[in-house]
Amino acid sequence: MTRLALPLLLPLSFKVGFSSSSVLAADTVELFYPQRTFTPPRGSLLTLTCEAVYNYERCGLLHVVWHQNDAELTDPGKYFTTVNETVSEGDTRRRWVVTEILDLTPDDNGRVQCKAECENKDEAMGHFIWIEVQD
Repeated sequence: MTRLALPLLLPLSFKVGFSSSSVLAADTVELFYPQRTFTPPRGSLLTLTCEAVYNYERCGLLHVVWHQNDAELTDPGKYFTTVNETVSEGDTRRRWVVTEILDLTPDDNGRVQCKAECENKDEAMGHFIWIEVQD
């Protein structure tokens, strides 16, 4: 099985409902991951990595998940997701969500996006990346 890995992160994000300033000076949550198009072969595995940086005091509990064509990638028979979180400074936390798409087929083609939602309903949506499975 071919394994394709997404580089850990680049500071490319699209935030909804927040002003831009230094990391978390005014924001509750921000997302970071590279913008690109993947062209993996059929049957391979693709790894998607999203970093969420958030203020726990303002956000509360945080839900971060990858979406494809607006549906959460949560089917355990098709996706394997791991989550790792660290406390940075004060109330700032960093959460890495890594989702592996198993046994790629042309049905996996489409746009993929990382989304985060805080307990207080603040949210962030990353840019789209594209998957184009090759036969």
